[in-house]
Amino acid sequence: MPDALRTATPMGDWRSFKFTVEEKSGMYGIKDALHEDESYLYLVEDTVGAVLESADFGDEAILIYHAEKIMVPKDTESSDVFAVGQRVYWDPSSRLVYPDWSSDYYWIGIATEPAVATDTRVEIDLKGDHAEHEAVL
Repeated sequence: MPDALRTATPMGDWRSFKFTVEEKSGMYGIKDALHEDESYLYLVEDTVGAVLESADFGDEAILIYHAEKIMVPKDTESSDVFAVGQRVYWDPSSRLVYPDWSSDYYWIGIATEPAVATDTRVEIDLKGDHAEHEAVL
């Protein structure tokens, strides 16, 4: 069975909202939340979150915008390594997370477990604030 949305906290600790899936930046609908090769991270207005279940264009979906210890897909084709406490940035083009800042990336949380370059996922605290393009500190 492919990897589905996984967190270390119970659903009662998640914060979420419903939204209607619209075409955004050439992206139709949401990539399948249950498909192991697809990212379930999605941008709604200025909030990045995890899609609870798959939804098609025009359908209603649930976005989890705050969750502790959620596993999110990361890049594996680079030397990207995450350390505990390090900021996590999301690229809306690849829909993967990276440990290094770029002006096109959104800061979405911090790493709660280490991850090496070959790991396909990293555990993060999805912060739940509005996603921001920000200058690196």
